[in-house]
Amino acid sequence: MRRVPILVLLAAAGAPAQSMMNPARLSASLKDFDRGFRDLPLQCEVTPIKPALNFGFRFQAGYAVRVPMAQYRGPGHGWTVLTRITPEGENREPVYLAERMRLPDIPQTKMELQVTGGYLLGEGRYDVVWKMVDDSGRVCSHRWKIDARLSRSERKVKVALPSSTVTDFALRGAPHIPQTDDAAPIRLTVLMHAAPVNPRRTRLSPRDHMMLLGTLSSLLDRVPVRSVRLVVFNLDQQKELYRQESFAPQAMNQVARSIGELELGRVDYRVLQNRGGHLDLLADLVNGELGAKEPADVVLFLGPQARTSDKVPRAELERPAGTTPRFFYIQYRPLAPQQSSLPDTINYAVSRLKGRTLIIRSPGDFAKAIDQIERQAPPSATSSAPSRER
Repeated sequence: MRRVPILVLLAAAGAPAQSMMNPARLSASLKDFDRGFRDLPLQCEVTPIKPALNFGFRFQAGYAVRVPMAQYRGPGHGWTVLTRITPEGENREPVYLAERMRLPDIPQTKMELQVTGGYLLGEGRYDVVWKMVDDSGRVCSHRWKIDARLSRSERKVKVALPSSTVTDFALRGAPHIPQTDDAAPIRLTVLMHAAPVNPRRTRLSPRDHMMLLGTLSSLLDRVPVRSVRLVVFNLDQQKELYRQESFAPQAMNQVARSIGELELGRVDYRVLQNRGGHLDLLADLVNGELGAKEPADVVLFLGPQARTSDKVPRAELERPAGTTPRFFYIQYRPLAPQQSSLPDTINYAVSRLKGRTLIIRSPGDFAKAIDQIERQAPPSATSSAPSRER
């Protein structure tokens, strides 16, 4: 009974991606992280998320915060969340990341809301100071240290961000890294399945949020593209969550909000009545790509293993002769005993379209998957059109 109200509130407020801020645009009070005796306390529980190398060869870290909603009632409430990250060493400048969140109307309740935030790092040690200020001036704050370093099994990996570097998921503040990829740019459609990595879970964890955002960000940074169409969907809820025809990484916060609106703990009765609705959704996504006025060169499903393993009826997946898209499914499946090794519904659909499923368990697997997609892209992708700036 406790989880459902948490997810209902998270749907309206959750936005697990912070954006880099110019310190000159922040007020003196926001940049002041030293709690004063006049500060009113805001009750909350902050848990740092330790850094881990993501599929883009960047360290991904963040936090999760839970706030009792008994502190709020009625409309008009909101938070400003600010994170200051300072690399250790001489002459290191702090980096500020911020996010504003509007709360929904809060009824009388004893439940809690959980939100997450994340950022990307190069190797190094960092001091983190975090605070959340609400509309009444109450403050919740926390401090911790980060040690981002490669594990013994990752020693041969070259981290994509320079040491002592901090950036957001949109990579807006990242130093320019010259692209050495000689693959031709492609028209890409990403169909991202927003679901828990562990199929037994009934809600997205903070790490699930960060995995989805981090993998999407890394994918768009590594693949040479002319254009990107992004669709976020969930098979269990039988619905499309987000669609953008000309997607750019700067819109990552919109993707974060769409994922935050996913309430896996609550299922609409119409979903329960329509047992094959997930198959209808999958067929609609595929057929929409096959019939698009500007078809993609590559249509890429991206996400964890789906719970379902039934097949879309053959008649519902009609691929006209001579169509352009090449279909792939990058499925991230961590080594976990609870995950089935059998194909899922998306895998069957991609196979029927003569596409390929590429299972990734590590950053190395991800890099190999990208190489395979670039090598097997249709010949039309080798045109001389300039790549979209990334």
